[in-house]
Amino acid sequence: MSHSLQSPSEQNTLTGVLQSVATITGQRDRDLMARTLVSTLAELIHSNRIAMYRILPTDQGEEAILVAETCNHPDNATALPDVHISIRNRPDFNSVFHSGKECIQFADNKACLAVYPIIGKHGVAGLFEIVSDALDDMDKHLVLAFLKVYSNYLTVLDESETDTLTGLLNRRTFDNNIEKIIAEYSAADDAQIGSGSQHPVRRKDALALPHWLAIIDIDHFKRINDKFGHLYGDEVLLLLSRNMQRIFRQRDKLFRFGGEEFIVVLDRTSEENAKTVLNRFRMAIEQYHFPQIGKVTISIGFVRLDKVDVSSAIVGRADQALYYAKHHGRNQVCFYEDLVARGELAGEHYSDDMQLF
Repeated sequence: MSHSLQSPSEQNTLTGVLQSVATITGQRDRDLMARTLVSTLAELIHSNRIAMYRILPTDQGEEAILVAETCNHPDNATALPDVHISIRNRPDFNSVFHSGKECIQFADNKACLAVYPIIGKHGVAGLFEIVSDALDDMDKHLVLAFLKVYSNYLTVLDESETDTLTGLLNRRTFDNNIEKIIAEYSAADDAQIGSGSQHPVRRKDALALPHWLAIIDIDHFKRINDKFGHLYGDEVLLLLSRNMQRIFRQRDKLFRFGGEEFIVVLDRTSEENAKTVLNRFRMAIEQYHFPQIGKVTISIGFVRLDKVDVSSAIVGRADQALYYAKHHGRNQVCFYEDLVARGELAGEHYSDDMQLF
């Protein structure tokens, strides 16, 4: 953990509680904030397990994605984004999600299972689960108070970090996200150097699958605005962003970069899978019927995220691939490294600024 928690006796004082609130609201990284909240409450109340879930809409209904949990000891708080639970398959989750009210149940062995809603800008954004032998009124009030603080701060972050029209992450948050990924690579390298050859398999597994950055640009967007007006142009941007949220994974980062340009940072996956998912998204947009507008296509340029680069260099290379796609037929996905290998791009220069088409 990046912060030191007080002992239980210190934490139960008013000063300790206020310090815990300050620690949580001092974070801007949402995953770290979730882990901090889980660890903090694990110190403050008696519990066997505390977990936090993020709600993700899917074609089959909402899913709860486990983002942090701790069992028995707060230092065990971890992020587990690959655990998916269908909301409709968990009656307690389903009840809390639709009612916005907590659900507390007692098992035969008197164990208490409590699920609380995490309220976001547009309703229930997450679920907070506590398993304990006993949850007294003081514990309940403490949990509700912390979740209220957390929800309020989450709304502040949403308003400052997301695009007003599309709800995607905005450009001002982009550099921090890229720098975090690059730092992750560097930290893995440092860990390997420090441990010698003790964990070669662990390092290989960690770095074998890279991140990928893709720039998405709407083809002939100016024509849409000129012909139908900016109101319909905004609707195209909104519907495109909703398709992005539907098709890409919850742990992929989605940004509106400016105008009709969007950026997707794909979480660790293979080159083949990156090409597949980007082409799947391109074809989904091509086949999607935009009201009044009809058919809309997109061009995509993407690049492998390199640990030695700065964000401007990474974006610059993806921008070159996008530029190539736009000037060689549009409605296609172009991979920077493929273009360099074929001699279509020199692979030596990039622009620090995005080119708008």
